Amino acid sequence: MGAQIKPPRGTGPYCYRLHGQVYHRVSPLYASDQHKESYGQLYIFDSSEATEKRLSNNQNGLQHVFEKLDFMLREINPFAQSYLQMHRLVQEHPTTSVKMVFLEDKNLDMWRYNTPTLCTDVAAIFVGDNGEPPAKRDICVYPVGDTCQSISPLNQCCDPMTYPLLFPRGECSWNTGMEHVEERRTEKRTRVTQLQYYACRLSQRNGFSILHNSGKLFQQYIVDAYVKTEGSRLHFLRQNKKDLRIELYRGLLDALECRAHNENIRTGKLIIQPSSFQGSPRHMQQNGPYACDVTSSDT
Repeated sequence: MGAQIKPPRGTGPYCYRLHGQVYHRVSPLYASDQHKESYGQLYIFDSSEATEKRLSNNQNGLQHVFEKLDFMLREINPFAQSYLQMHRLVQEHPTTSVKMVFLEDKNLDMWRYNTPTLCTDVAAIFVGDNGEPPAKRDICVYPVGDTCQSISPLNQCCDPMTYPLLFPRGECSWNTGMEHVEERRTEKRTRVTQLQYYACRLSQRNGFSILHNSGKLFQQYIVDAYVKTEGSRLHFLRQNKKDLRIELYRGLLDALECRAHNENIRTGKLIIQPSSFQGSPRHMQQNGPYACDVTSSDT
């Protein structure tokens, strides 16, 4: 996960705050000469060497804590095990193309599309260029590369890959096909929304919860969940302009383009946010009078 962190001023309690764009990326299996090994790239080394590299990146860390976490993740985390399996296949086939695809849908039969050389609980590793993996599996790791690949916030592997300490067993998160249980399902609403999923995740329950006892990481998870949910809603509005009757506002766009042309300014893309989108101008205009009435009646 990458973002511009803006901590609040003063000496008050810590508050995780972001500014600008938030992105999730996955790096190649091997680090380039210009970068240090980090994240998933460390699992191809033995435990002691990986701990030394983590300490060089985090000088204030405790060695015995890093050693215990490394041992735990190697034992139970399927993503860490997948990186190690890919490294072994690259060593066995040094002259052949190798790529690893993390499965977005565990119920997908990978053998219908291509023949993976090796399958783990969350990934399929392909050796050779004969055939292509499924197009919708958008997280693909290559041995080397100069750039990192972005992870879609709609992919259920995004959370466990970003927060391995919160999901040490690699539990997949929300996906677009997640359905309600039978007693909560209705004719109009059969699938769980991203907002409903994170609301369920953040609910407090009896017993110990790693999520609610993770301190600053918990704050980061909450902010990240909000950004992904809000970004998904905005993406839906952009992709469904015609269905939302955005063309009715063509006259407004023409007026903006005319004014921009006169002032030598380039116009952006017109996206009309409906009144159902919380925080939009139309939502504030529609609910503002009701809020004023409630406030005046209480006073």
